[in-house]
Amino acid sequence: MDETFILNELKSLILSKTGIRTITPADCKRISIEISKTLNKNVSETTIKRLFGFAMVKHNFSKFTLTTLSEYVNEEYPENGSIQVNLSKQTSLRSWKEIHDKASKVTDFTLKSVRNRSGMPYDLTIGRKFAEHDFEDFFKNNYSFTCFISQPGYGRTILLSHLAEKFLNSNTPEYKDSTLLFITAYSFFNKDNSILNFEDQLKLQLGIHPKDSLINYIKQNYNASGGKFIIFLDGFSELIVKGDLKKQLFESIINFICNIEDTESIKLVMSMRSTTWIKFYDRIRHSAFLKTKWFPGNYFNANDVSNVPPLTEKEVDLILTKINKIESNTINTKLKAQLKFPFHIQLYYQLKEEDPHFNYSTNITFYELISRFIQDKIYRSNYYTEKILFLKKIIQLTNYGKKGNSVPKDDLISELLAFKNAYMELLSEGILMEEKSQQEFHPREFVRFIHPHIFEYFLFIELLEKFHLKVDSSFFDYIKEEYKNTNAKFQLLQWTIRFIIRIGDFKSLNNIFNLELNNYEKNYLILFIAENLEYRNKYSPETIKLLREHKLHDAIIKELINFDFIDSCYKEAITVLITVTDTNENLMIYHSLLAFFDILSLDTALIKERIEILTQFKSTKWLVAPDQIISLIHSKILNIHSDEELIFNDIEALILMQDPNDLTPQQAVSYFLIIILNQFSEDKKNTIHLINSISAHHVKALSKRAPLSVFLMSIYALISSKTDPDKKTERLENILISFADNKSRFKITKYTESIIKLVQAYQSKNRKEYTMAYTYSNECLDLFKRNHLNLDCLAVYNLIIEIFTAMKDPIKVNEFKYERLCFMEDNNISNRLFSLPNETKKF
Repeated sequence: MDETFILNELKSLILSKTGIRTITPADCKRISIEISKTLNKNVSETTIKRLFGFAMVKHNFSKFTLTTLSEYVNEEYPENGSIQVNLSKQTSLRSWKEIHDKASKVTDFTLKSVRNRSGMPYDLTIGRKFAEHDFEDFFKNNYSFTCFISQPGYGRTILLSHLAEKFLNSNTPEYKDSTLLFITAYSFFNKDNSILNFEDQLKLQLGIHPKDSLINYIKQNYNASGGKFIIFLDGFSELIVKGDLKKQLFESIINFICNIEDTESIKLVMSMRSTTWIKFYDRIRHSAFLKTKWFPGNYFNANDVSNVPPLTEKEVDLILTKINKIESNTINTKLKAQLKFPFHIQLYYQLKEEDPHFNYSTNITFYELISRFIQDKIYRSNYYTEKILFLKKIIQLTNYGKKGNSVPKDDLISELLAFKNAYMELLSEGILMEEKSQQEFHPREFVRFIHPHIFEYFLFIELLEKFHLKVDSSFFDYIKEEYKNTNAKFQLLQWTIRFIIRIGDFKSLNNIFNLELNNYEKNYLILFIAENLEYRNKYSPETIKLLREHKLHDAIIKELINFDFIDSCYKEAITVLITVTDTNENLMIYHSLLAFFDILSLDTALIKERIEILTQFKSTKWLVAPDQIISLIHSKILNIHSDEELIFNDIEALILMQDPNDLTPQQAVSYFLIIILNQFSEDKKNTIHLINSISAHHVKALSKRAPLSVFLMSIYALISSKTDPDKKTERLENILISFADNKSRFKITKYTESIIKLVQAYQSKNRKEYTMAYTYSNECLDLFKRNHLNLDCLAVYNLIIEIFTAMKDPIKVNEFKYERLCFMEDNNISNRLFSLPNETKKF
């Protein structure tokens, strides 16, 4: 064994043991200290630098240095025979058991190296079921080689290591007598970059004399025991050699496969990036024999040049359960979908290490993962300046995303010449890919981003530069107009929000609310803003102070006064906003809005807790103190007598004292709380009178097509259709239906939409269109149940019972009475208060 090979092996094993992926001069000192601590022997930092090529080598390394380095790498594995500092010739091993034991030791060392170099604790990683099935098919059938192929970041090395462990620990009779050798491609080269023949390299690893035939050894064992010889070959992505040497390696592997011929005793399993596999496949594509010996796997995708699928939902759940030590169903489902790309799992683990409570409802986690991915793969990589310039050029050639995310390769000729190395790394790292397309019978090559979200990131960066880093109303207007009706618009808005919050320019966030967004988009972006503020507040204490200065809470609260109780983003946004406010007035509004959810759920314990919170705050801006009204509602739910008449008698005078030109959030919340309180009274007409008073006094403020105006109108129509339906109610129903049908013009919420549908149910019943009334009622009931709006559910149950009573169907009446009773018991609701009038009526 020559000395250059020994030095190359020593370097490889030192990096494996220390877990260093790419060594720098600074690491040499650390290695020197580790050797001193482990062996109590001294190898200087300069000597380590010479070994790794950071200092000039004026003479050969001493025997002491080689022995000490060998002891260091073999200290954990004393029987590892791959490093022997004496340069004596190899002797042939005479039994298969010795070869098997040697292969097992090399495999064991490779597995330990994988564990040490894993980007997250190896115990948190998992094996892939698809790989086990693919390997089983490959092992049983007459194929000579297979390869796990994917873009970077799909966890091929971890996949192979788990597959190797399962093979070694398997009790399957087919695997029992077989031998596994797990090696890396980069161990084939010494420091002079001279390559050994593939079979010779295997013999060197196994201690077989160069003149002996490895294939004959394997065939003899196979004939005697039926045991196969399995080779796992990984590490191509870490192979940094000139193209000619890589071609030589490929040729050597191909020659070995040809030498195997039709023997079933030798199986080669490789792992390559898509770009590497394309180069390898180009060398075998014209050989019919070699293509028949290749097992492509059960999931090969020719378009992506990959046979490694993303993680399944079950696999993601398993990993997240290990990382979080909790049930995976507590993790945001959107986040789980994003984590199907294994590299993001590693980044997610890093985020969880920094912040154990990092689990958000919006895409904030996704954007953090993408940002870290780009930092790792581009900004902290070689040629990062050239890479950024190249990617900027692609964005410009796509006309800032308006022509898609790919460009003809011909348009990049000058950049390809100037940034060749950067371009090759962008392909190798899975940022870009080349694809061919037939246009008018002429094949053309295109370059495109593999991941759309990385394209959107660089698109956002380009737009920022286009506007000179100034995110003002013109920036938002540009996104609104140029990316109308595209998926990019919403993604760009989220990148913009993240950027604004990171730089602390909260005033610019007000521009979000001037965009033409539907209620879902607006509620989601408010939640996204809230979660980004909460995340920023953890590392930047001045966040809350900036929020106060820019009055961002005031702007957000105005948008929240639409009472969207069905959109989950609405409630979650309020809950998060509470964590980033320190003013009593804002806290009163947020807790009052959450009180609506407590009341509509009829959860008396939650209502009581909310009252206790609200009693801590006092303000003169409120029509009536919210805790006072909620306390009366709480008493009504518990069927306890209360003097709500005191409020009803004074409310009209209080309304007249308010500014008619404005409707403040405090007023809007107070009005709706009183409307709910009215629903528990005997005379429902009080509510109609109250809404009339509010509408008459705030006629200017409510004249706009605002969600609150339509909301009050729908409540009015609902009560009218219950108590005193007439032609006016029918006209109002038709107006509301037209509003619901024209959502782009009238920004009504999903909750208001459901109230309008309930109006249609009551009006259909009034018109004796019972089948239609029941259909509308059922749709409302499903929606209310899903969102735990139990008060509304009971109203629908009562309506359905009324419908079947009018239809003289006692079986259905009793069925829904029983269903209502079970529903009330399940939700701990008293049956005294919510009984249906005239339920004892005879048919």
